[in-house]
Amino acid sequence: MKKNKRIIFATIAALSLAAPMAAVFNFDNVQTVSANHQGTKVWLQYGTLKYALKGPSGRVYPAGTKVVRELSNDNIPPTSLPSEPFYLTLVIGGIPGNQLLQDVGGGQIAEAYVNYEDWHEIDYPSDYTVLVQNTEDYNDLKSSDFHPVDSSNPDVPCANLNALEEAYADLTRIAGKSSVVGQDREKIYRFTDRYNAAKAMGATQESVDSLTKEINDAVANYKKTGHLVSGNSNSGNSSNSSNSNSGSSTVTPAKRKSKSRFVKLRKASYRYTHKGKRVSKKLLKKGSYVKINGKTYRIKGKTFYRIGKNRYIRKVNVAK
Repeated sequence: MKKNKRIIFATIAALSLAAPMAAVFNFDNVQTVSANHQGTKVWLQYGTLKYALKGPSGRVYPAGTKVVRELSNDNIPPTSLPSEPFYLTLVIGGIPGNQLLQDVGGGQIAEAYVNYEDWHEIDYPSDYTVLVQNTEDYNDLKSSDFHPVDSSNPDVPCANLNALEEAYADLTRIAGKSSVVGQDREKIYRFTDRYNAAKAMGATQESVDSLTKEINDAVANYKKTGHLVSGNSNSGNSSNSSNSNSGSSTVTPAKRKSKSRFVKLRKASYRYTHKGKRVSKKLLKKGSYVKINGKTYRIKGKTFYRIGKNRYIRKVNVAK
């Protein structure tokens, strides 16, 4: 087993752009999990491939290949979570009790390809533990581009995100400017929500390309007029700001005196209530932008920012 662990970490380490400590990686197919129950428990869901899949390397993973996915919710997750991938290789453990657990895995498999079981909760292992190990191939570990060998089986699209990533990077540079307020801020929030959705499993190339064009058009408009939204008066309290998507993690801008501002998450973040209870919903993703009201709040000895009605995020998760 120790030899297998060395192989896995040596292979996945090749994917890391910067990893001063063991098992810290920067790829989307490597998930960072904020632990529940003070870092002592984790939810696992195993499954098997419905039919043979071919990866980018050309390797075929036969029907029945065992896969797994992991979540750290306080309560049992829904049985079906189409946006959350299963993994061909996943290693967890080694830092019990830590608020931030660095688990590594690769080879993202869409839920539609998997016959999955119910979730079950385990004690987080005190040593690195291999849950599944089906590949050590660099190309397959970093990818979600897996398709049926038999074309008669249903296929899950895998969009190329390179152009979208470039467009969104341009948008984030604009988002960092304090002069971007009002309707322009709301536009960025909406783009961020759609960007995160486009990166989920099963997004079509058509939807990704459409979003990429919209972002590029908005950025071009900003460079030309100073605004992302045509005709924006750039007022800090836009009249249509209250009509933003109620399902979003962002909130209606506060009054000017509250010094509300737009911040970037340096790591994935949970949302909390004013009593410090974590909301058992999907993490706000690393790199996302959220609006805070400019004040800090002390809850159970920790510092938070308010992002909405009875919703807070940890200050330590916000980029300085």
